Amino acid sequence: MILPLASGVFAPVAPGDRPAFWAVTGRLGGNSSGAFSSANIASHVGDDQDCVDQNLEGLAQLVGMSRSHLALMEPVHGKSIGAVAQAGVFARVDALVSASQGVGLVAMGADCVPLVFYGSRGLSSPLVSAVHCGWKGLAVGIVTATILELRRQGARDIQAVVGPAICGGCYSSHAQRRDLVRQSTVKEVSSAALQTPQGIDVRAGVMAEFALQGIAPLVVGGCTYENPEELFSYRREMVTGRQGVIVAMTEHQEES
Repeated sequence: MILPLASGVFAPVAPGDRPAFWAVTGRLGGNSSGAFSSANIASHVGDDQDCVDQNLEGLAQLVGMSRSHLALMEPVHGKSIGAVAQAGVFARVDALVSASQGVGLVAMGADCVPLVFYGSRGLSSPLVSAVHCGWKGLAVGIVTATILELRRQGARDIQAVVGPAICGGCYSSHAQRRDLVRQSTVKEVSSAALQTPQGIDVRAGVMAEFALQGIAPLVVGGCTYENPEELFSYRREMVTGRQGVIVAMTEHQEES
């Protein structure tokens, strides 16, 4: 069983909207062992696949569904957004957007920022989204691009949850990366992301993007590097698992 860091419901704003259920995971619970102990949800890191599948099943159960209903992405630290109508693995995208009921959108990370969105559309089905954002994603603006795409498709009253990520003090980066973030983003975003000398605080930059878009997300979890008991961190361990976020519109029922 996966033990979430937090879970909840994106409540409908407009009449006729469905709610969406979300959860944020760390490394607690699950079936993996060793470097992947114990709630790793990634198949590409060297963990036993049977354990990963069991953990993905536990992740899906957090929002009232099964593993076969998950939509996973293979991110490339870019700006591409995948449209999701059914479960599957979506290659070369760093964001997923869906209006489909019964599909769980998943974003993973082990220092990068995982986050989920919910947007009401009135008489139309609401939209949900999952996004993966590292320093390159911050530089190209994947979070803002996703918000704009949600709005292009009619979403309003957008809600969001931001998962755990490495802080700027623990994510020292060479000057070329910092310069790229500074040159590629607006002043509010670069100032927030580069406030730590020699570091990049991707989550602070993401929060600045939210502020510019008038959205106040819920933030879950601390620095991945500083919390080895609860969170995976690639920077800290190199060989390690991935935690994540999930969002789904489904008939979720809590256990009594």
